[in-house]
Amino acid sequence: MVGVVENSKSSEKASDPIDYIWRWIEDRTGLKRLILKPQPEFTLFNPHYWLGALAVIAFAFQAVTGFLLMMNYVPLYRTLPTGADNLAWESVNNIIHNVPFGSLIASMHLYGAYAMVMIAFVHLVRNFLIGGYKKPRELMWILGIILGFITLVYAFTGYLLPMNTVSYGATSVGVQLASYFPGWIGKVVPSLLKGAVFPDDTLNRFFAFHVVLLPILFILVLGAKIGLVFEAHGASGPVEVSVDRGPRNRKVNWYPRLIWYSLGLTLIYFAALLIVSALFPISAGTEYTGGSLGANILPDWYFVWTDIVLRASFFSNQYVLDGLLTMVGVILLLTLIPWVDRSPARHPAQRPLINILFIALIGELFALTVYGYLTTTALEIASAGEIFEVFVFVPLTIVLLGLVIYRFSPAYVVNKGKLWAIKPEWDYAGIKQEAEAAEALVSTNLYKGEASADIGGKLKSNPEDKPA
Repeated sequence: MVGVVENSKSSEKASDPIDYIWRWIEDRTGLKRLILKPQPEFTLFNPHYWLGALAVIAFAFQAVTGFLLMMNYVPLYRTLPTGADNLAWESVNNIIHNVPFGSLIASMHLYGAYAMVMIAFVHLVRNFLIGGYKKPRELMWILGIILGFITLVYAFTGYLLPMNTVSYGATSVGVQLASYFPGWIGKVVPSLLKGAVFPDDTLNRFFAFHVVLLPILFILVLGAKIGLVFEAHGASGPVEVSVDRGPRNRKVNWYPRLIWYSLGLTLIYFAALLIVSALFPISAGTEYTGGSLGANILPDWYFVWTDIVLRASFFSNQYVLDGLLTMVGVILLLTLIPWVDRSPARHPAQRPLINILFIALIGELFALTVYGYLTTTALEIASAGEIFEVFVFVPLTIVLLGLVIYRFSPAYVVNKGKLWAIKPEWDYAGIKQEAEAAEALVSTNLYKGEASADIGGKLKSNPEDKPA
């Protein structure tokens, strides 16, 4: 009998060795109890639930490609009486032209940085629209904002490292902006970034920030956020309160389904990054050899909008400081949005006003970016008409268009015309059809006086249909 049991166990191990190894690791390390807890089944094969994981995958690829580049990169720039000794640019140029696969790795690192910024941005937009910042996920939202800020600083510090004319010009403007902050901030921050001699000491400091300090901060904040995701609250559920409660409560183990799904996302990301890098290899740019470059230098695409804000002539004489404070104010408002939008409603149709304003903000960022590429980088925007078009007309048009769309949508009938503080007492997906029918009847003048009352009676859902 004992022999039969042993044979069955050995055959089980042989039939699925990967499963046996996975269970062995789980038993010895406790991963399943720490971070790899079973996840809700509704997250499987829903890519928008995995945007955070995709950002982590992008960060891992940046670490790998960055490490490979460090093997041949020399973070050294020396200003000489007769010019400059730009070993940083020479090392980048050598990597691209002489190191095996150097051009591909350098291209993957740059495009990977772009991808990481875009994924973080899409992740923020998605979480805002579905109310991912609402109780009890306020701290997760704040940590996400901090991770997004670290990602942008990552991109900023890495942009200088090639030491070509474009990277030097854009970074010098960025470093100079810190001096416009009032008080000790305007003194300490520029000194910390620049060092004694710019850009000689600045390059070394940016390299240290990029490869040591920022990765440590990123991993610490990411660890705290992952701990909240897996330990405290889990993935945020679907916004539709009418979905079947069964799938919401069912859990999926990491092995095999979630592990293979994560591996599939990793392979898709790697393939896309590899194809783009192979088709569009980067160059080292023009070597910076010292001297001033003038004002016609734009930052990289994810910072172009900031350049337009800073040189907008509708600010006061201290327009740079006012522009900086405006951007800081917007970031603080986004950070504190859980305490601004305090309604427990999460469905986008239950939060029309705040989502319309947020979409207007996103539209304004795109408009400022496009405007930056279409105009020269003069000190100020040329005319008051252009200022009105970029800073007033674009967001105002988006807000008005959003209000019009909301007015003629089924959500307007369901929400009784409200824009704010709508209680999540209704089942949007369950009565959407009825709301559309009621709206159609109102529009044909057949049901004018009774539509609101009839629909209002259906707004109260059963207690078991309320969001958890």
